[in-house]
Amino acid sequence: MNLPVFPLPIFLLPDGVTRLRIFEPRYLKMVSIACQQNGFVLCVFDHNAELNVPAWGAWVDIINFSQEGELLNIDIKAKSLVSIENVTMDDDQLRFADCTEIPHWPPQDLLPHHTLLAEKLMHVYEEYPDQAALYPEPKFDDINWVCARFLEILPLSFEKKQLFTKEDSFANAEDFLKVIILGQ
Repeated sequence: MNLPVFPLPIFLLPDGVTRLRIFEPRYLKMVSIACQQNGFVLCVFDHNAELNVPAWGAWVDIINFSQEGELLNIDIKAKSLVSIENVTMDDDQLRFADCTEIPHWPPQDLLPHHTLLAEKLMHVYEEYPDQAALYPEPKFDDINWVCARFLEILPLSFEKKQLFTKEDSFANAEDFLKVIILGQ
């Protein structure tokens, strides 16, 4: 499928939500296309890639919007990761690419230390209610969801976060978060 692509310094995994402020005409056009078709792809801006678009991104849907004068606020939610190929740019300098869904982590059984990670994330959301507001129905009983939300907000480089995007990377993500968050 060919989708609009929006390179930004934002890292999202499946079910991740973020708020964007849209004001450039090309990205207002992207929002219009996304609303009429299949969403768009959010990817990290890559200075070394063709048209600054890396090989993967998060396929997102617009789940909410509001307008403040000329500024459009949109909340987007990642529905899956996608591989990105054949990047082009139209006359408005909006990027498009052929995208193919790629699997992420398979479902996990809930283990005792997963509850501790979930509790830590609950505390983060208590401290940062704006972040919590993006998730009116949090999935604290889903360890994939909990780990993904931590990886999105931790101050890690894109290169380090990218290590956790592969389908078989859950165990590494879980071990990393046990050390960083739980000190185990």
